[in-house]
Amino acid sequence: MNGNIKLLYWLAFLDGIALLLLVFVAVPIKYQLDWPYGVKVLGPLHGVLFISLTLTMLWAVLKKHIQPSLGALMFFAALIPLGAFYADHRLKKAVTASNQA
Repeated sequence: MNGNIKLLYWLAFLDGIALLLLVFVAVPIKYQLDWPYGVKVLGPLHGVLFISLTLTMLWAVLKKHIQPSLGALMFFAALIPLGAFYADHRLKKAVTASNQA
């Protein structure tokens, strides 16, 4: 398996976790308990992971490791909570199918 694909798996997973923690833990704590430090940490962390995921996905598309349609799905799925996990699932499915062909 390509190292770029493994990196995409991990980035999609970590970005998904970071987004869930940000949206469902840090933001409610910020507004309900007036404690903004979770958002100050998780916001930039999610941003770095999202940008890393996007750049790695673009590189994989340019190197023809994944189809452009899968790259677009990964990008848009990473914008919504739980979407990154769906994109990770589709990536694994596509890689498995291409390995069997």
